[in-house]
Amino acid sequence: MSSSSGSDSDEPQECPLCREDAPIELPAYETWLQCDVCEVWYHGICVGISASECKRVDKYHCYKCVDKHGPSSYSGPALRRSERNRSSVDYTLLNEGQPATFNQYLLRLDDYDFLEDEFEHLDEGTEVTREWIRNRDTNDPFIVKCATGLDMIMPASDITVEDIALAVGKDIPVSVMDVLSQEELKGWTMGDWASYFHSTNRQRILNVISLEITDTPLGKQIRRPRVVDEIDVIEKYWPESKRKPNRYPKVKTYCLMSVRDAYTDFHVDFSATWVYYHVLSGEKVFYLVPPTPSNMRKFESWSKSPEQAVSLFAENVKQCFEVHVKAGNTLFIPAGWIHAVFTPVDTIVIGGNFMVMQSLNTHIGVYKLEARTRVPTRYRFPFFIKMCRYMVELLSRKWIRFDKQTRSKWSLSELEGAFVLASFLDDKLLGRDCDADETKALGDKTVVRKHVTSLLELVGAELATRMLPEEWLNREPQLREGSHFRWVRPGMSQGSLLLAARPRRTRAAA
Repeated sequence: MSSSSGSDSDEPQECPLCREDAPIELPAYETWLQCDVCEVWYHGICVGISASECKRVDKYHCYKCVDKHGPSSYSGPALRRSERNRSSVDYTLLNEGQPATFNQYLLRLDDYDFLEDEFEHLDEGTEVTREWIRNRDTNDPFIVKCATGLDMIMPASDITVEDIALAVGKDIPVSVMDVLSQEELKGWTMGDWASYFHSTNRQRILNVISLEITDTPLGKQIRRPRVVDEIDVIEKYWPESKRKPNRYPKVKTYCLMSVRDAYTDFHVDFSATWVYYHVLSGEKVFYLVPPTPSNMRKFESWSKSPEQAVSLFAENVKQCFEVHVKAGNTLFIPAGWIHAVFTPVDTIVIGGNFMVMQSLNTHIGVYKLEARTRVPTRYRFPFFIKMCRYMVELLSRKWIRFDKQTRSKWSLSELEGAFVLASFLDDKLLGRDCDADETKALGDKTVVRKHVTSLLELVGAELATRMLPEEWLNREPQLREGSHFRWVRPGMSQGSLLLAARPRRTRAAA
């Protein structure tokens, strides 16, 4: 059996299933398999076999040889892998190349039975207020069918990508994702993207999901849902005088433009921010996994595994819900929900990220998870440590002035969020997992230490009055540890994180 690490004659040169524009320099294309019959080499990703699965292949028979010689067999540990250098690809010319071999993600989605959408669907947004969200007995996502009552201003439903390009500027750079590889393509402008989107001969499936437009002419015409402004701690705690260009989190308003069959693989939004998605035109299908501790551990392992490129995360968990969001609908996803997104038709969405006090446990937990999985800085919440610092400083000043009645209005989850926040910065001040950038963002440590100590004492004292002594004795060290994830539903204890499996159905039945 040949190996890709052997002589030059054994080295794989070309995969017959790849098209001319396949981004073969990406890590997903580094694993090769050689047919033991015809001795032709294939990329593992092109034949749907993960890197870890390749390690168990004893004999591999390609699609040309399997009928005559039987299926591949598994047992051996050998990993056939090529280490040859890759030539660079001009991503700006990708839309002039050949179609991708297949949309591997569609195949996986079609083969999996997702749970039915059982989340709350509201006819309009009148009841979606700050108090309604604070008092919900669940952290499930919810859909508002009609924008009435959300008190938001959105572009017309017939806006086109060409209109958007003219409004934000055709020369501004835009990050484009190649759906097949789930990798970012650089060198594109909004003008390039508009030309691709409106083309009748799209050669590859591409996607734009991270165009932040807050400070553009288009963004200034948009007002996000009223409730988002009311509960967003970024708006509430980041000082107005400190909101300088490029020194402030710009995550309020995104324009997402996806072509038919576009897909974004399973992920958690940076620092587990809440998200709202308003579909202007088209449709989105979300695959939602609840943020239980078990699911988050599985997600972290999957994120670090080479199998991520060739496996469906939903196969690792008990619950994954399929939710269809149609034109005119607004979907709210609370903190920490793991999700993938499929686009069945060309779609334009306006959305945004925000942080909520009662979700600070999860925001901080995912921030730590991102650090452990080494998520690049550009994909993480901007200025997160500085945001935490501003929150602690203002909260400690407020809590010193709060009377007993005002403190009693804070919910248990909000109190726990504030305590976890202060504990998180306490660890950073002690140098625990604190890098140079985080140390700089903390500013004057003496000042921050004073506010952290004060907030821990004040909020800790209030929490102690809400629990039995033995409960607080157990809960305090858990909160200081941080990184808590919960799926809360009616009838389910806050300490219970498991639900019985529900009836499944197929995508085709949606």
